[in-house]
Amino acid sequence: MIETRNDELVLWTMRLIILMARVCVCVFTCPPNSQCKPATNWTRNCPANSGAVTLRTSLRHEQARSELTAWVGPGTAVYVNPICSQLDQLLLKCEDSESVLALLVTHRGVFFVHNLVTAIQVLGALAEEASDPIAVNRLLRDPRYDLLVRDLSRFVPKLDFLAMTNVACSLQQLDHKYYTLLSRMLRPLLDQTVPDVATLLRCIQAYSWAGYHEQHNFYAHFAGLLAEAVPGLPPQQLVQACILFGGASQYQTRFFEAAEQALLSRGMENLTAKQVSLVANSFTAHLRTCHDGLLSCVADIVEREAAHMEVQDIVRCLGAFRRVALRHEDAIRAGLEACSAPLHRAWLLRQRADGLRTADVAALLECAAYFGIQSHLDQVALDYLDDRVDEVSEHASIQAVYAMCVSGGVSTHSRLLLYLFRKIGAGTAWEGEKMRVFHLWMCQHLQFPWLDARLKRRCLEAGLRAWVLHRRGYGCPFPDEVRDVSAELAEMRVSHRTFVPVAETPYEVDIAIGEGKNALLVISETARNTLHPVGSILLQMKHLEARGWRCTVIPRQAWRSLATGPSGARESYLRSLLAGFEDMPRS
Repeated sequence: MIETRNDELVLWTMRLIILMARVCVCVFTCPPNSQCKPATNWTRNCPANSGAVTLRTSLRHEQARSELTAWVGPGTAVYVNPICSQLDQLLLKCEDSESVLALLVTHRGVFFVHNLVTAIQVLGALAEEASDPIAVNRLLRDPRYDLLVRDLSRFVPKLDFLAMTNVACSLQQLDHKYYTLLSRMLRPLLDQTVPDVATLLRCIQAYSWAGYHEQHNFYAHFAGLLAEAVPGLPPQQLVQACILFGGASQYQTRFFEAAEQALLSRGMENLTAKQVSLVANSFTAHLRTCHDGLLSCVADIVEREAAHMEVQDIVRCLGAFRRVALRHEDAIRAGLEACSAPLHRAWLLRQRADGLRTADVAALLECAAYFGIQSHLDQVALDYLDDRVDEVSEHASIQAVYAMCVSGGVSTHSRLLLYLFRKIGAGTAWEGEKMRVFHLWMCQHLQFPWLDARLKRRCLEAGLRAWVLHRRGYGCPFPDEVRDVSAELAEMRVSHRTFVPVAETPYEVDIAIGEGKNALLVISETARNTLHPVGSILLQMKHLEARGWRCTVIPRQAWRSLATGPSGARESYLRSLLAGFEDMPRS
C-alpha cells in the first residue's frame, strides 16, 4: 500500500514538472554591450615571468565572468518562471566544476533548457580560469558532463542563435570537440535570426576552431549576411571576419569583394601592422588573383613601415606576396632588411629570436629565393638555422635547401646543407612539394654531387612524375610557342637552332641563337605584375648559366598577347631581346 502511494506521488510530481515546463517560457536576450567573447587566445602554459600576459589573462577572465553574470542576471533577461532565474543564480555561485555537476544531478528535474546553456557556459568559464588540463580532462570524462551535452543535443531545436553560439563557444573553452552536438546545431543555425555581428563572428570562430572548414552552405549563408553589414563594421570585426573566411576551404566571393572595397575606401593606414598582415594573409589564402590592388596597398605599408613592424607580421606579408606571385621588390627588400637585424642579434647572443620560429626564417629565405632577390638576410638566416638545425621541420628544410641552391648557400654552409637534406623525405611534408623535391635532386647532381646524402626512392619516383606532368614531357614544355618564335626568327633571317639538348643535364634549350650559347626560353613561371622569372625557372637558368649559356626569357603570356597586337609587334619584341645578348658579358 505504501509503495503504491509513493508511486502515485512520484507520478503526480512528474506531471507537475512537465506542466510547469510547458507553461514557463524563458526569453533569451543578450545585453546590448555584451559580446560574451571566449578567450580564444588563452595559452595554458604561460611563462612564469610574463607579467603583462598574466594581467591580460586575468582581465579577460574577469570580463568573461562579468559577461556571463550579465547574461543571466536580473534586469538583463526576462524570466517567466522564477525557478529558471533561481537556478541560473545557483549556477553562477558555483566556484568549481564539481558544484556545477552536482547541481545537474540534484536539480535535474527542474532544469530548463536555458539552465543547461548556462551550466555549460559556467563550466567553460571555470575551466578557462583554472587552466588545469588534467582537471579539464577529468571533467570531460565525468558521466554527469556527458549527460549535460546529451541533454543539449536533445533540445537543440529549442535553442535560438545566441544560445547555440554560447554552447559552441563553451565547448571551445573546454577544448572539447563534441562533433555530435556541433553538427546537430549546423542546420538550425541557418534557420535562426542572427542577433548581431559580434555573436555571428563568435559562432563562426567556434566552428572554425572545431575544424568545420568544408561546410560550404554554412559559410556561404553567413558570408552573405556579413557582406551586407561590411560597410558599418569596425576595423577589428572586419579583420576578424576576413581571418575566419580566409580559413574556410571555399572562397566567398561576395564577402571578400565587399571587404576589399571597404578596406580600400577607408584606407589601410587605420589598421595596425598586425591587422594589415592578417588581412593580406586572408585575402591570399585561396590563391585568388583578383585582389592585387589591396596587396599593392599592403606593399606600400610594408615598404614604409617595415622598420617598425614585428618580424612575424613581415613574414605574413611576404608570404602573401609569394603565394600569389606578386613581385613588390621594394617592399620585399625592406622587409628582409628589417628582419636581418634581430636575426643577427639572436645569432650573436646564441638566443632564440623573439616571436620567430625556424619555419618563419625558412619562409623568408624561400620568398627571397622564389623572386630571385639577393639580400644580407641570406647569410644571417643560414647562420641562425645552422645553430638551430634540430628545430627545423621537413617542410622548412625543403624551403631552406631550395633557397640555398638559388642563392649559393650550398658552398658557404655545407654542414647545414647535409643536415637539412637528410630531413627531406623523412616525414610526409614532401608529398605537398613533389616537384620541388625533384628539383632539389637535380640540384644535388648539378651543384653539390659531393653531398653524402641521398633522397628516398619514393620521393624521386613521385617527383619525376610531377615534373614530367608539369612540363608536358621530358623536353620543352611549350613546343607550340617555340615553333612560333622560330618561324618569326626565320622571317627575320636570324640563324638559330631549336630544342637543343644541354649535355649532362635534364634540360633542353628552347632556341639557341647562332652557333654560340645564347638561349631564348619560353616560360610560364613569372611574377604576375613584372613578368620576372620566378621559382624553378631561376634554378634552370642558374644551372644553364653555370655551363656557359646566356639566357633570356620569353613570358608565354606576353608572347601570346602579341598575336592580337599590331602588325610587327612580335618582330619588334624579338629584336629588343636579341639586342640584349650584345650587352651580355661573354664567357
